[in-house]
Amino acid sequence: MNGLDGIILAGGQSRRMGGSMKALLPVGEQVMIERVREKMQLLCGNITAVVASEEQIKLLSELKLPTLIDTSPGQGPLAALHTAFQYSNHSVLWVSACDMPFVSEKAAALLVDYMERSGSMAAVPEIHGRLHPLQAVYRVECAVQTQQCLLDGDYSMKGFLKRIPYVRVNEEQFMAAGILLNFVDNINTPEEYQEAQLAGKEV
Repeated sequence: MNGLDGIILAGGQSRRMGGSMKALLPVGEQVMIERVREKMQLLCGNITAVVASEEQIKLLSELKLPTLIDTSPGQGPLAALHTAFQYSNHSVLWVSACDMPFVSEKAAALLVDYMERSGSMAAVPEIHGRLHPLQAVYRVECAVQTQQCLLDGDYSMKGFLKRIPYVRVNEEQFMAAGILLNFVDNINTPEEYQEAQLAGKEV
């Protein structure tokens, strides 16, 4: 897909996972960040991970994945998103957290389609009434709003979304396209990780 970059947010501290870097936890035959990258490669010209430290870069080094260090570490995914906007070579970003191992290139393509047809700056899945801004697509022009949020001390993705025109894509729209809703599943706790392993889900 022309003009689309893939951004994997991998700078979290993973406190609820005992500090283990979630990106490198295996699900099936691959670690989570590799599963995300594999799907992104089907659509994206470039794929980059955003991390919080040199230590995290070293942990990911064997994957040979281009990496950026968050320019405002410790301020959450919004700051990492702003870093990605600043360095992107393309006009649209498919953004995924690294702990979402069941991502779908079909879902991302559908999001891009809705964004373009609506003339919005972003398209965000809304599954069972919950927004998933860390599995969404954004235009790089959103950098203006992410920067303003950071300057205002508003580090929430919810606050950022209030500042941009975006389209919501709900579960009925994904299901009508034959897309499984587990593409927004994320793993935050050992229990969720165990469930993902036991379920044996396929991307």
